[in-house]
Amino acid sequence: MKVKGPRMSADISISCPALAKILLHAARYPQAAVSGVVLAPARSGGGGDAPTTVTLVDAVPLFHLHLSLAPMLEVALTQIEQRYKAEGLIIAGYYQANENIKDNVPDFVALKVAEKIAENNNDACLIMIDNRRLCLDLQSAPVIVSQLTSEGKWKSKDKSSVHVEAGALDVVSQLLQRRVQHDVCDFDNHLDDLTCDWSNPQINKLLTTLSAAAQD
Repeated sequence: MKVKGPRMSADISISCPALAKILLHAARYPQAAVSGVVLAPARSGGGGDAPTTVTLVDAVPLFHLHLSLAPMLEVALTQIEQRYKAEGLIIAGYYQANENIKDNVPDFVALKVAEKIAENNNDACLIMIDNRRLCLDLQSAPVIVSQLTSEGKWKSKDKSSVHVEAGALDVVSQLLQRRVQHDVCDFDNHLDDLTCDWSNPQINKLLTTLSAAAQD
């Protein structure tokens, strides 16, 4: 797969809500692989070839049961696109935590889903959770971020080009310590119980409160 004009020089900025939902999702199901997507503001036309920063503003947890069910993935991605289009957000990447704690390498499913997203977004990223670094007192973001090269290969970005929102590690650590991960709803939960909202409004509200307190 060749990608038209990817910006490997672009920095990736991960917001507190995006990091929180990714890690809470992984923490809720430590015995299983989990997956989801990240959202970013849609780009306006033009922009040229100048390096830019892709800001991941939110994340949507998808699955923890069967990551490779294509029909369910299509349904989920369509619903996510429709819900967030009005907010000017697009699906900007895919995240996955593997079942094995020592395994942080993207498998066939991760690569195929990320490539599908990249067909519509040249700046799409693939995020793998480093399970060994996921803990209650985060000193760094336990994620490995990759983007496609012009040759169609996923290449890990240098740590200096991946930025985490100030205060996010402290906020996410607080959430993990409070065991808020048990409140996370993913698309699998939604399919079992339609009252489970995969946009996780209750966590959004808590994040707003904690982030405001951290800035005081």
